[in-house]
Amino acid sequence: MIIRQIFNNNVIRAENQVGHEFVVIGNGLGFKKKNGQPVDEDKIEKTFVLKSDKIPQKLIDLIGETSVEYLKLADEIVGHAKKEMGDIFSDNIYISLIDHIQFAITRYRKSVGLKNSLLWQIKKFYKKEFGIGMNAVELIQEQFGIQMDEHEASFIAMHFVNARQDAQGMKQTVEITEVIDDIFNIVTNHYHIALDENSFNYSRFITHLQYFVQRMLSNEQEQFASGDNFLYEQVKDKYSNAFECTQRINQYLEDKFESAMSIDEKVYLTIHIQRVTSRNELLDAE
Repeated sequence: MIIRQIFNNNVIRAENQVGHEFVVIGNGLGFKKKNGQPVDEDKIEKTFVLKSDKIPQKLIDLIGETSVEYLKLADEIVGHAKKEMGDIFSDNIYISLIDHIQFAITRYRKSVGLKNSLLWQIKKFYKKEFGIGMNAVELIQEQFGIQMDEHEASFIAMHFVNARQDAQGMKQTVEITEVIDDIFNIVTNHYHIALDENSFNYSRFITHLQYFVQRMLSNEQEQFASGDNFLYEQVKDKYSNAFECTQRINQYLEDKFESAMSIDEKVYLTIHIQRVTSRNELLDAE
């Protein structure tokens, strides 16, 4: 690898033989070095591996003003997230996470904690991301001696939700979460039951809602291979209660966003509602 930019004695931007750029951390990597010189690979401690060939300018600017310990912490948190969920996050996770970590640690050192009004929803709808957030606050306590609560864990989790959905900023991530919560409440109120949050069908249902709501807020309609109205009529007749619930959700969306669901969206949402409630209905009837 060749040095392309020296941020400080311990952090550099490097490029490999095929032109892919990396942020590389290691004691003395940049000390008395110049751009164009080879990287002393024996000194490498951490390497930020990004999806894009070139490092985003915002990340370059942020790294230039961030201490090494925060960079290492962010890379460790992202590394754990990738082990838990796979390499599904956009490169923006490094930008938002590094920025958040710096601000959060500064706040807590001043005894300023924040409450997340979406804590319950994050724990309920984004369990893996919340687990990543809890791991992050544990690492912060281990490395900086600062004890953060689950509210802070949920804020960190939201950055991973945003990077996974590749939403148009944190504002849309918050809106998606609020709409999912409203739809979830419509379903539970319609059936007068509590859903089994540990079931596979529950997980599939929440995942479907996440992508469905994101498509809706982005003014996209998913077109499934349902052919004509035949499947729609079959689902409507066979799962009449679930379809009625879907119609209530559709009315909510029309009232809130002036946007109606397509026939295909109704079909697949009805099927998911039927699956996620069928076991609960059986238990409720016993």
